[in-house]
Formats: sequence, structure tokens, C-alpha cells
Amino acid sequence: MEIIMKKRNNNLVRTLVLMVILIHTFSFVSAVNIGVSPAVLNFEDVMRSGYAEDYIAISADSEQPVDVRLEARGNIAEWLTYPEETFAVSKNELKYLKISIIPPSDTPNGNYTGFMKVFTESIAESVEDHAVGKIKSTLDLAITISVTDVESKACFAKNFEVSSAEVGDDVVLRMNVLNKGNVRLSPEVLFDIWDSEQIDLVSKENFIGESILPTIDRDIEFRIDSTDFELGQYWGDLSLPDCLQSSLLTFDILAEGALKSQGILQSILSKRDVKTKETVPFEASFKNTGEKDVKARFKGKATYNGQIVQVFESEELIVDQGSVEKFLMYFTPQKEGRYVISGRVYYDGKRTFEASSAIDVTGRSFSFLPLLYFVLIVFVAMMFFKVRREKRVYREKLRRLK
Repeated sequence: MEIIMKKRNNNLVRTLVLMVILIHTFSFVSAVNIGVSPAVLNFEDVMRSGYAEDYIAISADSEQPVDVRLEARGNIAEWLTYPEETFAVSKNELKYLKISIIPPSDTPNGNYTGFMKVFTESIAESVEDHAVGKIKSTLDLAITISVTDVESKACFAKNFEVSSAEVGDDVVLRMNVLNKGNVRLSPEVLFDIWDSEQIDLVSKENFIGESILPTIDRDIEFRIDSTDFELGQYWGDLSLPDCLQSSLLTFDILAEGALKSQGILQSILSKRDVKTKETVPFEASFKNTGEKDVKARFKGKATYNGQIVQVFESEELIVDQGSVEKFLMYFTPQKEGRYVISGRVYYDGKRTFEASSAIDVTGRSFSFLPLLYFVLIVFVAMMFFKVRREKRVYREKLRRLK
């Protein structure tokens, strides 16, 4: 009886040890859950050889970055395009991805389905003296598409805005237009301008916007010359026939100097270490912090040991209120040493504080290719002369034998 009890106790101990080992092992197995929103993409009434797009958000419940891979499957896999197949996501960094589709020109009308498989593999934090397991996760994003040969033209507009302007400056009309149809759309915009009493029609403006692909929204703007407008308030009847929408807006024509113009040259950015005679691009970033759009131009110079070696002047660009414009320029240093690129942005009769950036130039990197060619030529020449010498020796031996 005592022997049986000892065996039972030993079995119980083994079971407890095994359970502890299993719990300890699984505590170091890492699994990551992923999410895709929305769970289904539905593209309706897409034309053959047409276009449609939508966005998905991919997330993970991991603090550490997780590698994610996408793979399109189903009979529509070849119709789909997306900018990246692999990327990393984490709890604090979602991935927004554009999915676009172009059905082939010979696709029959009908409904088609497919899916996007999302693969992920957890990346667990290292734990000292312990192996960390990895568990792969997969998720399917369902995609449905209906293909048609019936054209539809529709749109939706929002964010209507018209800016006040100083006399002689352009009045800027802005809006956002979404193409809800299945063909390209160049929206027509009608803008009737009335006086402050909304009695006399001052001007009738008619614009055609840039072409917009189906399912895409775009910010568009139009400029109206205010040279013939008097000072005061005006009303504008805005109408978009394609979108079946209209809106009433108001703006002012102000005296010259009434609106504050202001801007800052945020930075001049360039590559720091370059070689001689290497063409270096650099960007001057200007932000319009004032109350109106301005025309701006960058002017600068490159100096070497205090001497000006090159001057720069960009084209004049219109910088919208609150926006940032980047002036792209190029410089090719001819000697080794330190160069300083500096300059200002000139706008509306004003200039910004000067900004600068340094470039360190070293000698051109050595290329082994010319040396290789030289060695090869020498080798071929040596072989040529060696063969000629061997031929002469051989002929001499033959002559002696005769």
C-alpha cells in the first residue's frame, strides 16, 4: 500500500512539473492580433477599363512594429493595385493603404469577388535566457466589384470658400469635389457676382475644373480678376450643375494694404556631404503666414571661403495663404571644401530673414574601372608580344632544322 501511494505521489509531482513547464513555455509565445477596416470593400458600377479606389486601415495590438504582407487572391487579383506589399504596423502606428482597381477592357458585365489576404508574424520582445515563439496571423479583406457599361456622371462638392482681396489682386474661389460617377469628370463651376444689395449683376464667371477620376476627391481653385471691382462687399451665387449643388458666398474688395502679408523662410535643406562636381539639389521652404495669397521668389547664393561662386533665383510662384511652398534649386561644387548656401524669399515687396545651409565637399570617389581597363590593356599587350616572340623562336628552330 505504501508503495502504491509513493507511485501516486510521484505521478502527481510529474504532472505538476509538466503543467508548470507548459505554462512557462506558453508565456513566451507571442501572438499578434491584426485588424482591417473596413472589413469589406465594395466597388459599384465600375466601367470596363475604368477606375475606382478606396482606402483601408490596418492595425495591430502590438507595442512593437509588426511586419505585414498583402496578397491579392481570387479572379480579380490582377485588377487590383496597391503601393506596398509589405510594411510595418503597431498599436500606435496604423497603416492607411489605397486599393485601386481597373477592370480589363474585355470584362463582361456582372459581379465579381475576391479578397486580400493579410499575413502578419508577431515580433516579440527578447526575453533573457528564454526562447520566444512566433505565431503567424492572417486576415481576409473581402472585395466585391460590379462591372457595367452604363456611364454615370455624378459628384459631390463641399468646403466652398471665397477669399477677400485687395483691389487689383485675384479673388480666389476654392472647393472640394468628389467624383461619385464612373467616368472622368471635369466639373463645371458657375459663379455669378452681385453687388452688396444683391440687385445688380457685376460679373458672370464660368470655369471648368481639372479632370477627376471616379471615386477620387480633389481640392480645386479658380482665380477671378478684381481689377474692375470697386471697394466694398460682394455676393457670389455658386453653382455646380454636375453635382446639382449651389451655395451663396460673400467677399470683400479692400483697399491696397488692408490685408497683412507675412511669411517665413523655414529652412534651406540639402545633402551635407558631397563629392566635387556632384550636382546637389536643395530646397528652400517658405510658409505664407499672412492674410492673403502672395507671389514669392527665392534669391540666394553659394559662397566658398567668403567668395560668391554661384547665385540662384527661382521662378515666381503663387503661395496660398497658410500653405508651404518649396523652391527646388541645384548646385554643382567644383572644388573641395565647405560651401554655404544662403538666401531669402522675396514676396509682396517684402523679404524674409536669411537662412543658410552648409555643404562639405570632398574629392571625387576613386573608381577602379579605369585602372582595371589599364591593367587589361597591359596584359593583352604583353600576351601579344609574348606570342610574337614565341613565333619567332619557333620559326628560328624550324630554319635550323632545315
